[in-house]
Amino acid sequence: MLKWTLSELAKYRSTPLHFQETLDLKQHLVERDPEIQDVTPIAVDGYISFDDGDLLASVTLKGAMVIPSTRSLKPVDWPLNFTFSEVYITDPTHEEKYEEGQLVLELDGDTLDIQAAIEDHILLSIPMQVLTPEEEEAGEMPKGEDWTVMGEDDYVQTKTADEQPNPAFEKLKGLFPDDSDKH
Repeated sequence: MLKWTLSELAKYRSTPLHFQETLDLKQHLVERDPEIQDVTPIAVDGYISFDDGDLLASVTLKGAMVIPSTRSLKPVDWPLNFTFSEVYITDPTHEEKYEEGQLVLELDGDTLDIQAAIEDHILLSIPMQVLTPEEEEAGEMPKGEDWTVMGEDDYVQTKTADEQPNPAFEKLKGLFPDDSDKH
């Protein structure tokens, strides 16, 4: 379990705590997102520094999960290989020390639970659109009777074609005097 108390972490003022674990998070992740079909054991490598009562965590995750294609619901192997950093503060006034955009969280109690952060970041890493390699290569969108899904490029082309003047109406242009001359 990747949990430490503040008093344990205070020992790492001069040298960061280095940890390496392999976590089986499948059950936890599937409970939180039932669309996840499988998760390999996740290799975790990280450091926690203790600085003036604040904790700086940097964690690298490697593994994979199986999630459904957002187009066909076919299983897609999704690799996990990323690093995240978080700052945990014990005093709310310390937030001002950190740059804007840096993830700063107030530590709840006197225990740091990195496993919860790991699970959160894995779930946040799932993209909005997931395609099988075949779907990506084909580039075809789903369609049915009286409907079709189109990509942005196709939409722009269709919109441009719709804006072209109708040749039948072009012939009528010279038949009526221009209303702007009457004013």
